[in-house]
Amino acid sequence: MQRLSLDRIANNARKTGFIKNFKNTEEFNCYMISKLLEDAEKSDSYGIVDFGAGHSVYEDPKIFDCVKEMLKPFENIVLLLPDQDRKKSLEIMKNRSTGDTNDNERFLLSICNYELATITVYGEGRLPSEIATEILQKINKRKETQQKNY
Repeated sequence: MQRLSLDRIANNARKTGFIKNFKNTEEFNCYMISKLLEDAEKSDSYGIVDFGAGHSVYEDPKIFDCVKEMLKPFENIVLLLPDQDRKKSLEIMKNRSTGDTNDNERFLLSICNYELATITVYGEGRLPSEIATEILQKINKRKETQQKNY
């Protein structure tokens, strides 16, 4: 399964200057998500879309509504956080980061991530394999519930 990193796409857009075609970062992020989903649909090659932190946070309600609408068909949108306690999560994120952490609090506190997510998983103190197992269990449980309801 392929992993599509919005951070990588955004970094390339910054390097090439493509991002300058947009009024602001939110508009660019919305376009980027739209293009990524369009390309995946054309090639019928969906995978894991790694939103990073900021690509799912919007101040403009119209742009956020557009993003919500684009993601509506997708049942498994996972919000992966270090801990249920947001302050503790922020500290963990600061300690793990090697780069600029100034936006972490805004990203972490934004309601956008919580509205978009259909599954939330907390990872602190757990192995990646344990986190992956929990995600798959939640996806399978949803499938079973849907099958029972049909």
